[in-house]
Amino acid sequence: MSGKGGAWERDVCKYLSKWINGTETPYIFWRGSGSGGVFTRNNLVGERFAGDIYPVREEGKFLTNMFVIECKNGYKEASLDKHLKNNKNDGLRDFWQQAVEQAVNTDKLPMLIFKKKGMPTPWLGICHNTRQKLETHLSKIRFVHIGWNNDLIDCYFYSYKEFFDVIEPNIIKEMI
Repeated sequence: MSGKGGAWERDVCKYLSKWINGTETPYIFWRGSGSGGVFTRNNLVGERFAGDIYPVREEGKFLTNMFVIECKNGYKEASLDKHLKNNKNDGLRDFWQQAVEQAVNTDKLPMLIFKKKGMPTPWLGICHNTRQKLETHLSKIRFVHIGWNNDLIDCYFYSYKEFFDVIEPNIIKEMI
């Protein structure tokens, strides 16, 4: 993991901690050691954790019990419109596929938090099932819908900050 990826994961952890308790500390989430790589080892011993974000306090377990959270930052080749060109190298598709595969293997929902190099706004991607459950709350937020044909489930991208401004922790808890 590059330093920029680790820093981004820590920023996401702080943001999510503040989302739950109003302040960045005490930390409720932190990046996993090996971030994502731990999934393979844990899967072999029957644990159901995957992704880049781990709960370090009880208050955060509701989120990671429901979602595999993948964080990606700084990939200039990954973009929201690259899939239209049907390129072999579609970084965003690869990131979403990683989140989906880990979610399927752990019986959770995928969530991708992505910040493109040079862009000020991070994006948050969710699947159709999540979008449907949150539809009444998300109805006034703009989104980008990306479909990759039949080989990968569709992704709905929202502004990361707008999403968490609208979706409060209790709304996610009600989904459980």
